[in-house]
Amino acid sequence: MANVRQYNNFVTASEVIANAFTNQATDTALISDSILDIAELAHIKPELGLDFYEQLKTQNHTGGTLSAVNQTLVTDFLKPALYWFTRFEVMNEIQYNTTSAGLVVNVSEFSNPANVEQFNQMKSDTYRKAKVFLDDMIAYITHEDQVNQFPLYGTDGDSSMPDQDIASKLNGIIFY
Repeated sequence: MANVRQYNNFVTASEVIANAFTNQATDTALISDSILDIAELAHIKPELGLDFYEQLKTQNHTGGTLSAVNQTLVTDFLKPALYWFTRFEVMNEIQYNTTSAGLVVNVSEFSNPANVEQFNQMKSDTYRKAKVFLDDMIAYITHEDQVNQFPLYGTDGDSSMPDQDIASKLNGIIFY
């Protein structure tokens, strides 16, 4: 396994805010590189397989060396899914803040924080949107029109990630 974590992320904080947030004035500092890494590792890498993920990361990092089919995949399918998965991963950080006083709720002068039910509903909807884009990406990769276009897709699996069959998440409920 190559160390592709040192390479550029597929998306930037600015892109995530522009494509998945209603408030375009959201501070990009809230979306750290670690959150971008987590979104990729938790939601994209297991779906693509280790070899294909590493190929895309390497090509993306070297500045414009993505093959034409990989460029289309990254631009039209992977990035939209990743925008929403990143929003999903950062929502707790935006709602709450960890300080020396403990966990606190962020409150601005002009708004009130959502209650727990509203927050969970928004988080579930954000995950649903991300999953729609992810499913569309997988359908594109595996469609008969794309035969032999993505030979590394699903190869070499990533044994460091949990098997998809072990547990599934459905709106906050985890089934084993």
